[in-house]
Amino acid sequence: MYVAKAGFSRRVSLLLLVALASSAVLHADDFWKTKPPSEWSLKQTLKLLEDSPWSRQEVRPVMRNGSGADAVVDNSRYHCDTDHLDSNGNCLSTRLGVPDSGHGPQLDLSLENQVVFLVRWESSAPVEEAFAHLTEIGERATAQYLSVPPRLPADRYVVTLKALERPIGPGQARGSLPVNPIGSLEKDAIGPRARLVVGNVIVPAAESERAGVGAGEAAHFFFPREVNGVPLIPAGNAARVSASFEFRGQRFSVKTRFNLDPQAMR
Repeated sequence: MYVAKAGFSRRVSLLLLVALASSAVLHADDFWKTKPPSEWSLKQTLKLLEDSPWSRQEVRPVMRNGSGADAVVDNSRYHCDTDHLDSNGNCLSTRLGVPDSGHGPQLDLSLENQVVFLVRWESSAPVEEAFAHLTEIGERATAQYLSVPPRLPADRYVVTLKALERPIGPGQARGSLPVNPIGSLEKDAIGPRARLVVGNVIVPAAESERAGVGAGEAAHFFFPREVNGVPLIPAGNAARVSASFEFRGQRFSVKTRFNLDPQAMR
Protein backbone atom coordinates (compact mmCIF):
# COMPACT_ATOMS: atom_id res chain seq x y z
CA MET A 1 0.00 0.00 0.00
CA TYR A 2 1.52 3.31 -1.08
CA VAL A 3 1.44 6.44 1.04
CA ALA A 4 0.32 9.80 -0.33
CA LYS A 5 2.94 11.69 -2.32
CA ALA A 6 3.39 14.52 0.19
CA GLY A 7 3.59 12.11 3.11
CA PHE A 8 5.98 9.90 1.19
CA SER A 9 8.30 12.84 0.49
CA ARG A 10 8.31 13.99 4.12
CA ARG A 11 8.88 10.46 5.36
CA VAL A 12 11.78 9.80 3.01
CA SER A 13 13.34 13.19 3.79
CA LEU A 14 13.18 12.42 7.50
CA LEU A 15 14.77 9.02 6.96
CA LEU A 16 17.58 10.52 4.91
CA LEU A 17 18.23 13.24 7.49
CA VAL A 18 18.39 10.66 10.26
CA ALA A 19 20.73 8.49 8.20
CA LEU A 20 23.07 11.38 7.42
CA ALA A 21 23.00 12.64 11.00
CA SER A 22 24.14 9.24 12.24
CA SER A 23 26.79 8.85 9.55
CA ALA A 24 29.65 9.97 11.76
CA VAL A 25 28.68 7.48 14.46
CA LEU A 26 28.28 4.58 12.06
CA HIS A 27 31.26 5.40 9.88
CA ALA A 28 33.66 3.29 11.92
CA ASP A 29 31.10 0.56 12.54
CA ASP A 30 31.27 -2.02 9.78
CA PHE A 31 28.12 -3.58 11.17
CA TRP A 32 27.66 -5.76 8.08
CA LYS A 33 30.74 -7.72 9.21
CA THR A 34 29.46 -8.43 12.71
CA LYS A 35 25.66 -8.53 12.44
CA PRO A 36 23.32 -10.64 10.30
CA PRO A 37 20.95 -8.57 8.13
CA SER A 38 18.01 -9.44 10.38
CA GLU A 39 19.65 -7.41 13.17
CA TRP A 40 20.42 -4.28 11.14
CA SER A 41 18.62 -1.18 12.33
CA LEU A 42 16.87 1.08 9.83
CA LYS A 43 19.71 3.61 10.16
CA GLN A 44 22.29 0.95 9.43
CA THR A 45 20.34 -0.40 6.46
CA LEU A 46 20.04 3.08 4.97
CA LYS A 47 23.74 3.69 5.54
CA LEU A 48 24.67 0.54 3.66
CA LEU A 49 22.52 1.64 0.72
CA GLU A 50 23.79 5.24 0.74
CA ASP A 51 27.26 5.41 2.27
CA SER A 52 29.23 2.17 2.33
CA PRO A 53 31.83 0.32 0.24
CA TRP A 54 29.04 -0.37 -2.29
CA SER A 55 27.36 3.04 -2.26
CA ARG A 56 28.82 6.46 -2.98
CA GLN A 57 27.34 9.96 -3.18
CA GLU A 58 28.57 12.79 -5.39
CA VAL A 59 27.26 16.35 -5.57
CA ARG A 60 26.92 17.85 -9.04
CA PRO A 61 25.24 21.03 -10.36
CA VAL A 62 22.31 20.46 -12.70
CA MET A 63 19.99 22.99 -14.34
CA ARG A 64 16.54 22.85 -12.73
CA ASN A 65 14.57 24.06 -15.73
CA GLY A 66 14.15 20.70 -17.39
CA SER A 67 16.15 20.28 -20.57
CA GLY A 68 18.26 23.34 -19.81
CA ALA A 69 18.53 24.59 -23.39
CA ASP A 70 20.55 27.58 -22.16
CA ALA A 71 22.95 25.44 -20.18
CA VAL A 72 26.57 25.38 -21.24
CA VAL A 73 28.55 22.22 -20.59
CA ASP A 74 32.22 23.05 -20.28
CA ASN A 75 34.32 19.89 -20.17
CA SER A 76 37.42 21.37 -21.74
CA ARG A 77 40.77 20.68 -20.18
CA TYR A 78 41.27 24.43 -19.68
CA HIS A 79 38.66 24.55 -16.90
CA CYS A 80 39.38 21.21 -15.29
CA ASP A 81 41.66 19.95 -12.55
CA THR A 82 44.39 17.69 -13.92
CA ASP A 83 43.22 14.92 -11.59
CA HIS A 84 39.86 14.93 -13.37
CA LEU A 85 41.18 14.36 -16.90
CA ASP A 86 40.78 10.96 -18.54
CA SER A 87 43.35 9.34 -20.82
CA ASN A 88 41.97 11.28 -23.81
CA GLY A 89 42.23 14.65 -22.09
CA ASN A 90 38.48 14.92 -21.48
CA CYS A 91 37.29 16.44 -18.22
CA LEU A 92 35.38 13.97 -16.07
CA SER A 93 34.07 16.64 -13.69
CA THR A 94 31.88 18.77 -15.90
CA ARG A 95 31.50 22.48 -15.23
CA LEU A 96 28.13 23.99 -15.97
CA GLY A 97 27.24 27.61 -16.60
CA VAL A 98 24.69 29.87 -18.24
CA PRO A 99 25.67 32.45 -20.83
CA ASP A 100 25.51 36.04 -19.60
CA SER A 101 23.47 37.28 -22.59
CA GLY A 102 26.57 37.00 -24.73
CA HIS A 103 28.47 39.56 -22.66
CA GLY A 104 31.37 38.61 -20.47
CA PRO A 105 32.34 35.17 -19.11
CA GLN A 106 30.05 32.33 -18.21
CA LEU A 107 28.28 32.45 -14.88
CA ASP A 108 28.60 29.37 -12.72
CA LEU A 109 25.36 27.84 -11.57
CA SER A 110 24.10 28.60 -8.07
CA LEU A 111 24.82 26.12 -5.31
CA GLU A 112 21.05 25.80 -5.02
CA ASN A 113 21.18 23.81 -8.26
CA GLN A 114 23.40 21.11 -6.84
CA VAL A 115 22.00 17.61 -6.79
CA VAL A 116 23.23 14.63 -4.80
CA PHE A 117 23.78 11.64 -7.06
CA LEU A 118 23.87 8.22 -5.46
CA VAL A 119 25.93 5.57 -7.25
CA ARG A 120 25.40 2.03 -5.99
CA TRP A 121 27.02 -1.29 -6.91
CA GLU A 122 23.99 -3.58 -6.90
CA SER A 123 25.73 -6.88 -7.60
CA SER A 124 26.85 -7.53 -4.06
CA ALA A 125 25.37 -9.65 -1.31
CA PRO A 126 25.13 -6.83 1.31
CA VAL A 127 23.12 -4.57 -1.03
CA GLU A 128 20.68 -7.35 -1.90
CA GLU A 129 20.32 -8.19 1.79
CA ALA A 130 19.74 -4.54 2.68
CA PHE A 131 16.88 -4.18 0.20
CA ALA A 132 15.37 -7.46 1.41
CA HIS A 133 15.62 -6.23 5.00
CA LEU A 134 13.80 -2.97 4.16
CA THR A 135 10.89 -5.05 2.91
CA GLU A 136 10.97 -7.23 6.01
CA ILE A 137 10.67 -4.23 8.35
CA GLY A 138 7.85 -2.63 6.37
CA GLU A 139 9.89 -0.05 4.45
CA ARG A 140 8.81 -0.88 0.90
CA ALA A 141 8.29 2.83 0.15
CA THR A 142 11.87 3.57 1.17
CA ALA A 143 13.17 0.73 -0.99
CA GLN A 144 11.14 2.15 -3.87
CA TYR A 145 12.58 5.62 -3.32
CA LEU A 146 16.14 4.26 -3.19
CA SER A 147 15.44 2.44 -6.49
CA VAL A 148 15.82 -1.26 -5.92
CA PRO A 149 17.04 -2.62 -9.29
CA PRO A 150 14.34 -4.21 -11.47
CA ARG A 151 16.54 -7.23 -12.23
CA LEU A 152 19.97 -8.70 -11.51
CA PRO A 153 21.03 -10.87 -14.48
CA ALA A 154 23.53 -13.61 -13.70
CA ASP A 155 25.80 -12.50 -16.55
CA ARG A 156 25.80 -8.78 -15.71
CA TYR A 157 27.11 -6.44 -13.04
CA VAL A 158 24.53 -3.78 -12.25
CA VAL A 159 25.30 -0.20 -11.21
CA THR A 160 22.53 2.25 -10.29
CA LEU A 161 22.65 6.03 -10.65
CA LYS A 162 20.00 7.98 -8.75
CA ALA A 163 19.33 11.61 -7.85
CA LEU A 164 18.51 12.20 -4.18
CA GLU A 165 16.53 15.02 -2.66
CA ARG A 166 19.01 17.02 -0.63
CA PRO A 167 18.37 17.08 3.13
CA ILE A 168 17.68 20.57 4.43
CA GLY A 169 18.35 22.25 7.72
CA PRO A 170 15.83 23.98 9.99
CA GLY A 171 14.28 27.06 8.43
CA GLN A 172 15.51 26.29 4.90
CA ALA A 173 13.15 25.96 1.96
CA ARG A 174 13.20 22.72 0.02
CA GLY A 175 14.00 22.93 -3.66
CA SER A 176 12.45 20.30 -5.90
CA LEU A 177 14.59 18.03 -7.99
CA PRO A 178 15.15 19.22 -11.56
CA VAL A 179 13.04 17.58 -14.24
CA ASN A 180 14.81 14.45 -15.49
CA PRO A 181 18.00 15.15 -13.52
CA ILE A 182 19.97 12.28 -15.06
CA GLY A 183 19.12 13.12 -18.67
CA SER A 184 19.57 10.92 -21.70
CA LEU A 185 21.00 7.41 -21.40
CA GLU A 186 21.46 7.01 -25.15
CA LYS A 187 24.99 7.13 -26.52
CA ASP A 188 25.97 10.18 -28.54
CA ALA A 189 28.69 11.01 -31.07
CA ILE A 190 31.36 10.54 -28.40
CA GLY A 191 30.16 7.08 -27.41
CA PRO A 192 28.33 5.29 -24.58
CA ARG A 193 27.24 7.34 -21.58
CA ALA A 194 28.39 4.85 -18.94
CA ARG A 195 31.43 2.66 -18.55
CA LEU A 196 33.39 0.65 -15.97
CA VAL A 197 37.14 0.91 -15.64
CA VAL A 198 38.89 -2.03 -13.94
CA GLY A 199 42.66 -1.76 -14.17
CA ASN A 200 43.47 -1.20 -17.83
CA VAL A 201 40.14 -2.62 -19.00
CA ILE A 202 37.39 -0.20 -20.04
CA VAL A 203 33.92 -1.72 -20.46
CA PRO A 204 30.95 0.27 -21.81
CA ALA A 205 27.50 -0.55 -20.47
CA ALA A 206 25.94 -3.35 -22.50
CA GLU A 207 22.47 -1.99 -21.75
CA SER A 208 20.72 0.54 -19.57
CA GLU A 209 17.19 1.23 -18.42
CA ARG A 210 15.20 3.60 -16.29
CA ALA A 211 13.03 2.43 -13.43
CA GLY A 212 10.68 4.19 -11.05
CA VAL A 213 8.96 7.53 -11.44
CA GLY A 214 9.33 10.97 -9.90
CA ALA A 215 11.57 11.02 -6.85
CA GLY A 216 11.99 7.24 -7.20
CA GLU A 217 13.42 7.41 -10.73
CA ALA A 218 16.87 5.99 -11.37
CA ALA A 219 19.05 4.68 -14.17
CA HIS A 220 20.38 1.13 -14.04
CA PHE A 221 23.43 0.13 -16.08
CA PHE A 222 24.31 -3.46 -16.97
CA PHE A 223 27.93 -4.45 -17.62
CA PRO A 224 29.22 -7.83 -18.85
CA ARG A 225 30.96 -9.91 -16.23
CA GLU A 226 33.43 -11.24 -18.78
CA VAL A 227 35.52 -9.49 -21.42
CA ASN A 228 36.94 -11.72 -24.17
CA GLY A 229 36.25 -14.75 -22.00
CA VAL A 230 38.13 -13.35 -19.01
CA PRO A 231 36.26 -12.40 -15.80
CA LEU A 232 36.19 -8.64 -15.32
CA ILE A 233 36.48 -9.17 -11.55
CA PRO A 234 38.08 -12.54 -10.70
CA ALA A 235 35.87 -14.58 -8.40
CA GLY A 236 37.35 -15.67 -5.10
CA ASN A 237 40.26 -13.26 -5.36
CA ALA A 238 41.46 -12.57 -1.83
CA ALA A 239 42.54 -9.03 -2.69
CA ARG A 240 40.11 -6.17 -3.13
CA VAL A 241 39.52 -4.94 -6.65
CA SER A 242 39.23 -1.27 -7.60
CA ALA A 243 36.54 -0.47 -10.16
CA SER A 244 35.51 2.99 -11.37
CA PHE A 245 32.05 3.79 -12.68
CA GLU A 246 31.90 6.77 -15.03
CA PHE A 247 28.77 8.45 -16.39
CA ARG A 248 29.06 11.25 -18.93
CA GLY A 249 25.73 13.02 -18.89
CA GLN A 250 24.41 15.93 -20.90
CA ARG A 251 24.63 18.32 -17.96
CA PHE A 252 27.00 16.68 -15.49
CA SER A 253 29.55 13.89 -15.17
CA VAL A 254 30.13 11.40 -12.37
CA LYS A 255 33.18 9.30 -11.64
CA THR A 256 32.95 6.99 -8.64
CA ARG A 257 35.51 4.47 -7.43
CA PHE A 258 34.51 1.26 -5.67
CA ASN A 259 36.93 -0.86 -3.65
CA LEU A 260 35.24 -4.22 -4.08
CA ASP A 261 35.65 -7.42 -2.10
CA PRO A 262 35.21 -10.33 -4.54
CA GLN A 263 33.98 -12.48 -1.66
CA ALA A 264 30.88 -10.27 -1.37
CA MET A 265 30.08 -10.23 -5.08
CA ARG A 266 26.88 -11.69 -6.48
